[in-house]
Amino acid sequence: MPTKRRINWDVLRILAVLCVMLQHATRVGPANHPELDRPPFVFGFEFGASTLVVISTFFACSSLAKGEPGRFLRNRLARLVPAYLVAAVCTYAVLRYLAPAGWSELTPRDLLVNVLLLQSWFPDARLVDASYWTLPIQVTGFIAGALLASRVRGRALKALLWALVVVPVVVKDWAIPPGLVNTLYNGLGAHRALLFAIGIAIWLWSKGRLGDRHLFALLTAALLAQAWHTVDLRSAIALGVLLIGVCAAAGGRDWDIAPVRLLSRPIKWLAGISYGLYLVHQELGYLVMAQVAPYGGPWTELAFFLGSAVVLGWLLTKFVERPAHRALTASRPTLVGLLLTARLHAAQSHLGNVGAVPFSRAPLWRPVNHASTSAAAPFTAGDVALPAVSSQLR
Repeated sequence: MPTKRRINWDVLRILAVLCVMLQHATRVGPANHPELDRPPFVFGFEFGASTLVVISTFFACSSLAKGEPGRFLRNRLARLVPAYLVAAVCTYAVLRYLAPAGWSELTPRDLLVNVLLLQSWFPDARLVDASYWTLPIQVTGFIAGALLASRVRGRALKALLWALVVVPVVVKDWAIPPGLVNTLYNGLGAHRALLFAIGIAIWLWSKGRLGDRHLFALLTAALLAQAWHTVDLRSAIALGVLLIGVCAAAGGRDWDIAPVRLLSRPIKWLAGISYGLYLVHQELGYLVMAQVAPYGGPWTELAFFLGSAVVLGWLLTKFVERPAHRALTASRPTLVGLLLTARLHAAQSHLGNVGAVPFSRAPLWRPVNHASTSAAAPFTAGDVALPAVSSQLR
């Protein structure tokens, strides 16, 4: 039976997306487009998208542990891909045909690479929107998780978590020269694998399958690896602070307190459109800032950046993400869905129920990184999913 929806995850999701938008609006935007006004402040911490990857991984584990990995994968991709494709094509069209001269150097090849989610494999291709680095990572992670959900468990799983953190650090120097190692390292986004390790570890810990000390050691190592890869210790520390909130949401009570309860409706609404908001906020937001720059100062630009993201994100969610998800997950199975489900069902574990998950199965309007997008069957698999050795948040 579905449990009461917990608002703590919605709060974390909104905080993470807000951090992404503030960093892009006040640091990245003015750096890439000097014609924009000097921002009223600079939010220089880069950790919001990484937090979204961790949260997405946590819920992927919860969903995959319920069984039916084929159904999980179908529902996740149905939520993730259509909205992304529409956002990428629309953003490309606006930047190429409506943006001021010299604003963008995108080519049709860049669009094709982005649409096929091959950005990590073709480093010479430009991202239609810089935020899209998370999409290939998430898709790779969901596929790997569905395939490996029942094949890695126990000590092997814990060893793999450490491998996701340590191996990319060890092989980083080997991946610098052009060649096979370089291609695989960048294509799989090995330097982002630690984010999946964090999400899996927190899920295991929330289920009592990983000790406090083990979790602390793994998170510490992962954050140090994050600082090593990004050469940004301050952002790694900020990620660690937000991860404390993720752990509190995963292992503690819901944050159903008076201030949060009063804002529950807007919080849930914003969380519901957070994926669409993430997809459209950056490059289109810069164009909005440029348009309003002659009529107001930096605070006006920031307000219109955030406001346009909410409006466009809502439109993308309402008219693309939700209807596409409903259509692609209708009760009538497709041939591809049947083949995929049959292939993954063979790998499914049937080790018995290990308890309820710490959140509710939500209506279809929830964002892609929420458990409801998996539409998983009753919990039957006793082993955590492995959402991936991949590059994905978003």
